[in-house]
Amino acid sequence: MQVVVLKAHLKEGLEITERVVGKSSSMPILNNVLLSVKKGEIKLCATDLQVGVTFRFQGTAKEDGEAVFPGRFLASLLAISLGDQVSLVSEGQNLLVATGGHQATLKTLDAEEFPIIPSLEGNEPALEVETGALCRGLSQVVGMTGQSQTRPEISGVLFVLTKKEVRVVATDSFRLAERKFLLEKEGAAEQSFILPSKTARELTSILGERPGKTTIHVSPTQAVFDYESQESPLKLRIQIVSRVIEGEYPRYEDVIPSSQKTSVVVSRADLLNHLKAAGIFAGKTQEVRLAVDPPKKEITFSSENTEAGSHRSTLEGEIVGESVEVAFNWRFLSEGLMHMRGERVEFGLNGEDGPALVRPAEQEGYLYVIMPIKA
Repeated sequence: MQVVVLKAHLKEGLEITERVVGKSSSMPILNNVLLSVKKGEIKLCATDLQVGVTFRFQGTAKEDGEAVFPGRFLASLLAISLGDQVSLVSEGQNLLVATGGHQATLKTLDAEEFPIIPSLEGNEPALEVETGALCRGLSQVVGMTGQSQTRPEISGVLFVLTKKEVRVVATDSFRLAERKFLLEKEGAAEQSFILPSKTARELTSILGERPGKTTIHVSPTQAVFDYESQESPLKLRIQIVSRVIEGEYPRYEDVIPSSQKTSVVVSRADLLNHLKAAGIFAGKTQEVRLAVDPPKKEITFSSENTEAGSHRSTLEGEIVGESVEVAFNWRFLSEGLMHMRGERVEFGLNGEDGPALVRPAEQEGYLYVIMPIKA
């Protein structure tokens, strides 16, 4: 193998693939990156057997081939080298690297032993989504996934794909977040799958705010997220393959309140401020009590710590419905608010035991459900 590539693309590819490199003592080859060169296309691949990432771009190849090497060492060298190009030559069990006046030799492993990352068969249902919207939606819900070993289905993010919209949902049984967004182009038949939370986090980190579209392909055992840059002349392409979680996701729609006994509209920033202040004195239980008084149009926050003291504050708002006193885990409630956009939020309460529905007043498509702390 002999190829010359732009350092910027190789560095970016290594940074992305290194995110999913496995830390395995039983399969040391998972601690490495596979470099493949074929007809001028360069591929960097990494997997932990649960998630696989392939980063493709173009280079100037004199000889095709493959090499498996520890990517972190090359990434560290590229971070300090001043050259714009990198020469890569495989020689026996070594990969020779030359860039910006630096020469390095990396020991390689047999590429035949590197696990095969599943590829698309071509007949999977596909759906094209705007990359930024997908990643923003995932970032709003992934923090609410559960950690239960006995209920693995809630440890992932539910994707519901329809012809006109995508919904992503997460819950840990104490709270639930849903984000939905409309599609510009009608998708395939309706389907759903549960994506592991690790993959969802990697998706948001790797694809982030990249411009353009991402195509989602789904099979019974895996989901593939295929991103191809429309701006790069070097045909940059990132593909993330993940297993899906088996099992049936809870009927989360049944948890979302269709009405509320008390409705509150307040400043999101002010509500967060009062929750954080009360949280200082909430103690280990994280409990903060809210007394909602519609006639006075105000909410009173209170918390008490037997060791430190107590807190009390009042916030004015638009309030209609019944008076109620209800307790919440202030951290859970704050996390939902921090993922919202806009200046004001709508807060629907259903007594001291019923689920509360929180959503931004100025943004459609996002909602957050939280269960109160029962006395």
